[in-house]
Amino acid sequence: MIAGIFKNTIKRFRLVERKDRILLGISGGPDSIFMLHQFNDIAKDYKLHLVCAHFNHALRLEADSEEDFVKNICKDLGIKFVSEKKDVNKFFNGDSLEQTARNLRFDFFLKLSRHFKIKKIALAHHKDDLVETVLMRIIRGTGLKGLRAFLPKSKFKGLTIIRPLIELHKKDILKWLENRNIAYCVDKSNFEDKFLRNRIRLKLMPLLYEINPSIAQNLYNLSSSVSLDYDFIYTFSRREYEKLKRGESKREVKLDLEGLKKNHPAILNNVIRIAIEELKGDTRRLELRHLDEINDLIENRPSGSVVHLPALSIRKEEKRLIIQTLIL
Repeated sequence: MIAGIFKNTIKRFRLVERKDRILLGISGGPDSIFMLHQFNDIAKDYKLHLVCAHFNHALRLEADSEEDFVKNICKDLGIKFVSEKKDVNKFFNGDSLEQTARNLRFDFFLKLSRHFKIKKIALAHHKDDLVETVLMRIIRGTGLKGLRAFLPKSKFKGLTIIRPLIELHKKDILKWLENRNIAYCVDKSNFEDKFLRNRIRLKLMPLLYEINPSIAQNLYNLSSSVSLDYDFIYTFSRREYEKLKRGESKREVKLDLEGLKKNHPAILNNVIRIAIEELKGDTRRLELRHLDEINDLIENRPSGSVVHLPALSIRKEEKRLIIQTLIL
């Protein structure tokens, strides 16, 4: 049953094609071990070339033994194994340890994709991960983009990210592994309530299930619906951004001021987000209050006015809005 859902998800979202070269992000936890076995089962039918990528964060005492665990499974299955170890704490700058780890992990994936000429990376996010992410972003404050959480298939720096477990629940994955007596690693930090995601999983979700047993499916449906709406808005905004662009470099983007004013506020905000993402590579630390200030700059403030944001400055000129990064 659960293996069938995995295969149907792959077909429904066209995640895998014959003769694909796929990098599998395998941590050693139950979700990624399940995914590893599922890909191993379909590898022959699809004629897949699989490479297992394991990133050792060096954050816990068990990290090295978990790396060996995944390495041995790959040896038994005949799947190529590659790992990298970096002490995430040494790269942590006080912003977000989780984000620091994620950035280092994806840098590793990108390096491997270039080395092995692989354009597709499989991650083991499941339906419960998506629901927790949606709730976490609602609690922290988010817009449409945040409500999407993550998609079955997305693009990242020229790579295709696929999530073939996105229609599966954690409990079903655990049951499948238990029935087949397949071992996996347990990250004890997942049970510590000092992390927001863990508090949502351990405390909030049980309460929400009491209120509405369909809460997980409802939030999943919300995220899927928002994804369609956001994709339309983003595609339209991207076209508008290209029309309004009047010059760009590594340090700045110039946008047509009058053209910006003619847009609906939702499109205007997304054009600004796209411009910032082009410069910085992301829109982290960009909040609604920042967008409100930029809108006020465009509509009400005189030429020569400047708005300062984290790592950015936005200057209004007579005919242009100039967005400049302060990061060299």
